[in-house]
Amino acid sequence: MKPSIELSRRKALGLGAAGVVGAVAASYAVAAPATAASRSDLIPGTYKPTSANTGVITGTVLTPYNTSGADLVITRDGTLLENLDIYGDIKVRARNVVIRNCRLRGGKYIPSANTGVVDANSAYCYNLLVQDCTIIPDRPSYYRDGIVGHEFTARRNRIKRSNDGIGVFNRPGGSVYANVVIEGNYINELTYWSNDPAHSDGTHNDGIQVQGGENIRIVGNTVVGSIVTGAGSAPSPRGTHGGCTIMLQQNVAKLANVLVERNWVDDGQTSINIAVGSKYPDIVVTVQRNFLGRNQFDFGNGSKYPIRIISRAKSKVTGLFINRWEDNNVYLAEGRDLGIRYDS
Repeated sequence: MKPSIELSRRKALGLGAAGVVGAVAASYAVAAPATAASRSDLIPGTYKPTSANTGVITGTVLTPYNTSGADLVITRDGTLLENLDIYGDIKVRARNVVIRNCRLRGGKYIPSANTGVVDANSAYCYNLLVQDCTIIPDRPSYYRDGIVGHEFTARRNRIKRSNDGIGVFNRPGGSVYANVVIEGNYINELTYWSNDPAHSDGTHNDGIQVQGGENIRIVGNTVVGSIVTGAGSAPSPRGTHGGCTIMLQQNVAKLANVLVERNWVDDGQTSINIAVGSKYPDIVVTVQRNFLGRNQFDFGNGSKYPIRIISRAKSKVTGLFINRWEDNNVYLAEGRDLGIRYDS
């Protein structure tokens, strides 16, 4: 999806070129109708996603599919998977694939490397849609996220018990465009593992982790950075708090045209974390009109990090001071107890 196409999509959604929307009313619907017809009319950010309005639509009769639990590799353009109870991790290596109104169980075996119940990391993946799906792995693993990759839209999914909820990842050497839309999803209760090969202190479970790329829209989601303990794992030293609820960082590529708006965000060690990284001179993102909870991990004497920015000098965050506390609708401000903190 080229920038001009992205701009056309923004105009169709009533957004400007920068993705900025007019003022959002303090009130919002807590739940929304669960029928397919009514869901199609929902506007992300005007209602709070819950288990009642995300995931498989109530009353759907699902057909078991790929019951062996082996990887399901999709190579045919335009493949439609709908109203299915799907076993196995789904590897998307095609264009215009749609996975809609399905229960996604993931693979029956522990994967040997990082992947997702839906893996969109392939260079052949383009314009993937994952919508109205319940994504809860039967076999959680520190290697198994919910949805991971690029060139996808994730809409109104219910995601839990994975390692990370959603990961945005551009492979080095590939296109600079991530082209990802994440809207109307409900993510919580990720699975913590004390024996994570990548981290000596256990898994860093993030609700949404962005690691690089251009054209990324995260709007109208409920993301709670809570964790449960995996089988055989020692408990987390941080209790039920995960890593970062929404993590914006530049591990593999520089970020550009990133919008994080009108999400309900809480818990984790930090609810929204913005990290410039060591490879790039600055980070430029829009983070605005989100509703923040107060249930972050306490680092000591009430020290919490609802919005944490690693570098003041290297970070440009549009809309930073028009994020609000969910409980009283008051704007966050800079200060230890006011919601916004800079590390340096």
